[in-house]
Amino acid sequence: MPAFRFLFPLAFLLAAVSLAPAQPADNRIDATSGRDLANYPRDRNFDHQHMLLVVDIPDVETAAFNARCVWTVEAIGRPQTCLVFDARATMRFSSVTSGGEPCTFTHASDLLTIDLPRPAVPGKPVRVEMRYAAEKPYGSLGGFLGPTGLSWFKTRPGRERLGAQIYSQGQAQWNSFWFPCHDFPNERVTSELVVTVQDPYRVVSNGKLVSVARTGERSTYHWRQDKPHATYLVSLVVGLFDVVTLGGPGSKRPGLEMPVYAPVGAGEAARVSLGNTPEMIRYLEQVLDEPYPWDKYAQTLVRNMPGGMENTSATTMGEFAARSGPGGVDDLVVHELIHQWFGDLMTCRTWAHLWLNEGWATYGEHLWAEHQGGEAGYLDAVSNARRRFVARNRATLPKDVPMVSNRYSSPEDVFAKTDDVYAKGGLVLHALRARLGDEAFFKGVRAYIDLHKFGVVETDDFRNAMEDASGQSLERFFHQYCDRAGVPVLAVKATWDDAAKALTVSVEQTQTINADNPAYALSVPIYVDFGGDQGQWITADTDVRSVERVFALARKPVSISVDPGVSIIGDIRTTANLALFDRARPTPASALSGALPR
Repeated sequence: MPAFRFLFPLAFLLAAVSLAPAQPADNRIDATSGRDLANYPRDRNFDHQHMLLVVDIPDVETAAFNARCVWTVEAIGRPQTCLVFDARATMRFSSVTSGGEPCTFTHASDLLTIDLPRPAVPGKPVRVEMRYAAEKPYGSLGGFLGPTGLSWFKTRPGRERLGAQIYSQGQAQWNSFWFPCHDFPNERVTSELVVTVQDPYRVVSNGKLVSVARTGERSTYHWRQDKPHATYLVSLVVGLFDVVTLGGPGSKRPGLEMPVYAPVGAGEAARVSLGNTPEMIRYLEQVLDEPYPWDKYAQTLVRNMPGGMENTSATTMGEFAARSGPGGVDDLVVHELIHQWFGDLMTCRTWAHLWLNEGWATYGEHLWAEHQGGEAGYLDAVSNARRRFVARNRATLPKDVPMVSNRYSSPEDVFAKTDDVYAKGGLVLHALRARLGDEAFFKGVRAYIDLHKFGVVETDDFRNAMEDASGQSLERFFHQYCDRAGVPVLAVKATWDDAAKALTVSVEQTQTINADNPAYALSVPIYVDFGGDQGQWITADTDVRSVERVFALARKPVSISVDPGVSIIGDIRTTANLALFDRARPTPASALSGALPR
């Protein structure tokens, strides 16, 4: 695989090579039966409150373990007698009890169905304990990406000092390969992992390290995550590591630990490569006006992982990051870090709204570019993102699936759709910021976090927060860019009439336009440069296939710049009658400074 692809988030890479069946030509219904092919949120008959998972790994070289899993649950809505968990065939259950009484259960079709000895009623939590053994607790998407679930890698010949390695990959719905759970993002739980391994192996998981107890040649690590998070973010990593601590300015919260678990021999190199993490945390806390929400921020670098995964308080990344040099993996680091807010603190209710996780993670890369390089650095990052996105996006409904859609064959499809939740999601956030201005945009973002933290969210939750902060009606904006696939393709032409002292601008939308895809409603910003750092803004508004606007100007321009602030998510092709201008020149700094309201 090309080296540059290591910088993409793991979920995107996994999805890109997914072996899921190809989408039908119109994937809204089954053509034969007429059945709706959309996916809807799972029922929550129980509030899954807490999971205690006790794991004994006899041999790190053998992909097998024994476990005891205790769930505390509470019935929702009415008394419930049947409790169902996602549980793959990799697990073999020997007993299930509730309140000390045995339960009858069946394990088939990747579901563990438990008949409770007496009905669970709302307001009274019950504890259900399962004992099981797991063998090869992972699946596979094929290719170079290897297993999912709880990955298991033996010691490599000639590299014994690096030892074996075990780590989880729960997104999208793969943690049910190694423990029974409600494996869907519309539930949040607190969790504890108590894991016993042979020395000198370390165990890393979510939350606080409560204790390490050593017995003979084995150690038991007890980790507790006492703030609720999604099940797919439950993490387990076992390996031999150099452990270093990142210093420098950090979180608003005193004493926040920022350990890096690096490959043996690479600890100091990893400290350099990931050295901007404390400053990133400080910066994101300031921008979002929300302290880093978890007990620590660990980054664990493991083999055979091509990107990163934002497990709560414990990001897992590929070991390539250890020797990337100063700032070499900043995009990946900040992408996974901002997920600790967008994705972990607030989680998409269903995979249809995944852009609320991944679009924000991509936008975090743009924000870091702004922090490092000012407005020019920010606009350069956004411009590059738009160029790459539109180069591969020619989607039209109903052929392709829009960014926000519950039409998919498997959750992995959502990560790799043409209407990209990563790139397009980040561009939607930039376009919204350009439209609203910084004050209203960040006011809305902060209100959105305050209202929904430690909860699950949908796109309308975010839209409502932005409308409340700005006073603008944004339903059309979100519909155009989130609920429709594709982008506007604009042919912009400009001519100068010297006698009339007027600039004529025509805007034609050349993308597919039909009943499913009406013309976009757009305000096309144009900077008119008169030279000597003198210029003015004009705007060509359109909601039709083709429009022509005439602007009276004081004098002849030397050049024009169409959308220099990259506020339109689309492909813009500009033609100007250059013979009528004195000369062509780069967009002046004054145009860029007006591209984003401050």
